[in-house]
Amino acid sequence: METVNVGVDTLQRIIKDLESAVNVCYNVDSSQDEDYEKSYPFATGYSRAAMQCAVLDLKNILDITT
Repeated sequence: METVNVGVDTLQRIIKDLESAVNVCYNVDSSQDEDYEKSYPFATGYSRAAMQCAVLDLKNILDITT
């Protein structure tokens, strides 16, 4: 098994960003039409962007260490 060295700060940022996306999804409330940040489309876009960033960050970590 190969291993990689990654700074704790990098992992903490990736985790924080993904946890933020999870919280956005948990806070969806379709009864609040005036608050777009609690809408399903916002949560979908926000979480998709967070996952795309996490994938890119992880790929970059692998590229740096190989």
